[in-house]
Amino acid sequence: MSKPKKSKPSCRIICARHPKHFIHTKLHGNLKLQVSFTHLTKKSTSSTMEEAKNMALLFFMDHLMQKNGRRTIHDLSCQFGARGFSEEMRNAVGTTQEGLTEFLQGHPSLFTVEGDQVILNGHNDLNAKNNPLLQSGVRSRNYEKEAVDFFVTKLTKFGPELQIKSLLGHRSQAAPEVRLVSGRHLKEFCEFLSSQVDYFVVEADRVRLKNMPEPDENAIEMDDEGRPLAGVKAKQAAVEYLKSVLEQNEDQPIPLDLFYQNFCQRFSHTIRQDVATNPKELLQFLKLNRGLFFIRSNKVSLVKNRPNEEGSENGSDEGDETNNNGMFPLDQSALTRIHFVKALKPAQDLIARLWQDINNMEKKVVGLDLKTVTVGVDGEIFLSLGVIATTSQIGIFDLASSDVIILESGFKGILESEKVVKVIHDARRVASLLAHKYAVHMRNVFDTQVAHSLLQHDKFGKPVHEMRPITFINLQRVYYPQSLMLSDVTPRKMSQSPNWGVRPITEEFQLTIVEEAHCLLSALYQALSNLIPVHLRGLFEDKCIEVLLASPNRPPPQPFISSPYRASTRRDARNGGTIMQSFSPAPYAAAPRPQMSDACTQTFSTGDIEVLNVFYE
Repeated sequence: MSKPKKSKPSCRIICARHPKHFIHTKLHGNLKLQVSFTHLTKKSTSSTMEEAKNMALLFFMDHLMQKNGRRTIHDLSCQFGARGFSEEMRNAVGTTQEGLTEFLQGHPSLFTVEGDQVILNGHNDLNAKNNPLLQSGVRSRNYEKEAVDFFVTKLTKFGPELQIKSLLGHRSQAAPEVRLVSGRHLKEFCEFLSSQVDYFVVEADRVRLKNMPEPDENAIEMDDEGRPLAGVKAKQAAVEYLKSVLEQNEDQPIPLDLFYQNFCQRFSHTIRQDVATNPKELLQFLKLNRGLFFIRSNKVSLVKNRPNEEGSENGSDEGDETNNNGMFPLDQSALTRIHFVKALKPAQDLIARLWQDINNMEKKVVGLDLKTVTVGVDGEIFLSLGVIATTSQIGIFDLASSDVIILESGFKGILESEKVVKVIHDARRVASLLAHKYAVHMRNVFDTQVAHSLLQHDKFGKPVHEMRPITFINLQRVYYPQSLMLSDVTPRKMSQSPNWGVRPITEEFQLTIVEEAHCLLSALYQALSNLIPVHLRGLFEDKCIEVLLASPNRPPPQPFISSPYRASTRRDARNGGTIMQSFSPAPYAAAPRPQMSDACTQTFSTGDIEVLNVFYE
């Protein structure tokens, strides 16, 4: 008789009899389920991981291209916390430097790892045409068209004309592919814009839309002589038109963007170049006419019953008063009062005429401006031009042609005179240079930089040494905006710094050179002098003396020689020949051996008298 088969115990019986076995079985089953679930998850996220790796590759390529194609592993690993580097990308490349090294070494066609250095292969030849990530055979998107559309949108919003470097700043908001297509640096970005002739017009350091709206020919303003408006007349016509637009909408302020659109519909691009080529420049133009336009929250309206405060920021009362005292206006007719000299004898004659004007003044005040140039890798500063302005004439001295003009023409005498007030902006930048190179110590200056700092200190209570310096253009905007309205300076010129080392000097450039000294004497001196409170005048005088102290960090004066960046061309009286020296930057030459000569012929210019040392009290 066969044995009956034992029936399998039920789960309940097993649970009761072998609870541990049940638990183990249960955990084992969960483990199987977990492994199976993880396997499915890996399959579903494999495409996400590949996408994260590709984005990480593009990120490091973009970073290396901006850093000249070479960085250290440590520097690249620091980018793990950068904005735009997601957690998925960090997991894809590894969260350590070792993992990042292995990741980069896994793409030898793109990167070369040498020790701790990572080099982007083909960095010098990498562009949109030969980049494998952007070739048309690999991609379906037209990144070049996307880049053009991106910059057209930005110019439409903020333009239609901007500085190229300003438009380049908006590129950080674009996709990495757009940044790569449009160029890595400013030069390549300019080339990209220049190549898109159907969309952009590049002029010097500016770019504008080619298809920007223009008014009808009948809307172009003409002056009284039938010529297109330009310069001061264009600015005056713009003020009158903008004022009329606001008068038609007195109850409602107009947004700045819409206000600029009205301006573009009335004036051509040629005229807008003299006034404003984008909403930001229009805002600056409106601020020059604070007595007419009131701006708040980027909305423009007319000033209503606004009291004309005496000593206001624009300084209009002071400027008009100074101009009524006899200072001539700065225009083309003023060229007869501007004298440019670049040799010692004409400089001596000009200084004599300037002294005649100074001695005839009741209060001896002159406008002073010293133009400098920076030369060489170390950025050494040299004097290029000196400007002295009186109420009847202005002298320009070419200090680059001959340094002896400072010492032997009488220029030094005016700088060191205690009787003459020299009105200058930011005397600190040239005081040490004059003291250490020429042993010239300026005295009795009225520094408008110091005056502005004290006024800000009195208004906001911040320490004077913590005040940020102000440029001369911004000083004009704050205290005497009329000087910008009454000049032919355009927004383009205001955004550029002239090269004071350019030669030859044209008559138009002479007007640019003397503008600062003319404005200092004609308007800003009186305006700022009236604004300084009585209780701060003593501090102001002390600060003006302080900025003239020679910096102790500079070396002692060198033996006097000609300028190393623009040497003089003078005749040698002893040999009858001409001394020609190189115009390129050159280090100081060794001083020649001293020779015996008559006392009557010993001068600084012949090199017989040398400055051996200078002592400061």
